[in-house]
Amino acid sequence: MLPVKVKLLNLGGVEKEYREVIEFYLSRIERMCRLTVMKGSRIPDEAILLDPEGEELTSDEFFNMLKHYSSQGMDITFVIGPPEGFGEEEKKGKRLISLSRLTMRHELAYLVLLEQIYRALLRMKGTKYER
Repeated sequence: MLPVKVKLLNLGGVEKEYREVIEFYLSRIERMCRLTVMKGSRIPDEAILLDPEGEELTSDEFFNMLKHYSSQGMDITFVIGPPEGFGEEEKKGKRLISLSRLTMRHELAYLVLLEQIYRALLRMKGTKYER
């Protein structure tokens, strides 16, 4: 399997109470894949947007999505929107996934996304998830 290439674009800020745990997951993830944390506000064409109206995935489905992108040698780009969410124009032509039907702060969505990426990468590596 080719190396997993993950790109992250967070369009909102991160409050200080979330920074430490987000940095913890980012450091663990970058040891297992090619991780790029992008800056700016331009959403790449191939991006997957985190959006409450998106497709809900189980952890197994999320794992399979990462595995598929990796096996194709493709980058997988996730975009965490600003607190007010994405506009309809920004969503047009993009894949949308939802982490929950619950409404949550974008920092918390970012953290949940990182945890799922970490969980999937451990699984790809053949390591059990630390509970």
